[in-house]
Amino acid sequence: MEAVEKRAALYYDHAVGFARALRTPPFHPETVHRLRTHLRRLQAYAELLQRPKTASSLAKGVTRLSRLRTLDVFHRYLRRRRGAAEDSRRVAWALREEETKVAHAGYVEAIRTLLERTSLARMRRPDDFLEVRFESLNREHADRLRATLRGLSAEAKRKELHRLRLLVKAFRYQEEIALETSWGSPQAVAALKRLQRTLGDYCDRDQFRRLAKKMKLACRVEMQKEYRRYRKRARAAVRRLGLPETAATGPR
Repeated sequence: MEAVEKRAALYYDHAVGFARALRTPPFHPETVHRLRTHLRRLQAYAELLQRPKTASSLAKGVTRLSRLRTLDVFHRYLRRRRGAAEDSRRVAWALREEETKVAHAGYVEAIRTLLERTSLARMRRPDDFLEVRFESLNREHADRLRATLRGLSAEAKRKELHRLRLLVKAFRYQEEIALETSWGSPQAVAALKRLQRTLGDYCDRDQFRRLAKKMKLACRVEMQKEYRRYRKRARAAVRRLGLPETAATGPR
């Protein structure tokens, strides 16, 4: 269990370091991304330890930087595909505007304060508690995943796929923590990462097409077509996961 706590401490130290690195705009995109990732990992750890208030606070910290991250990913995507230069310029302007908003609203300072008030020592649980949690973790994930899949529409809708992606991401991070124990499964982590990547690609295209429509970009028709293509892939991945033999064993 000491290794589990060391991994959580590493997540915490990384989050603090990245939060401190974000001082004034322009923010380095990779720093924003890695800060959000480590806040999510800490959130998953808090959920693993059944600390809902701490998990909720960490999730809010991630949300404060969500639009900033989305605009950056969209801007880099437009530059890679070498579409209309005006589209790229307008998204770049929106990105700079969002950075200013984040800075003026004090979001990064709020995240730093949140981390200062988050104590891993106070989150700690007895070893026997952790042992029970890890022993039942994969079965819990499988059961919750099956329940979520049963609740999906015949053709999973946008919000349903988004919620599924967040659930899969949390499960992946918890399974990564479990790798520090004898209950860890590299196969479970790999399966969850694949599904997370597919759902993430779809969610990105959903954000892209909505931004393109709102900003009246030249690429908005193309973004709508690409959204539909990635939605088809995401729905297919979910259907494969829902096959009887898969559902019986969970993500492993």
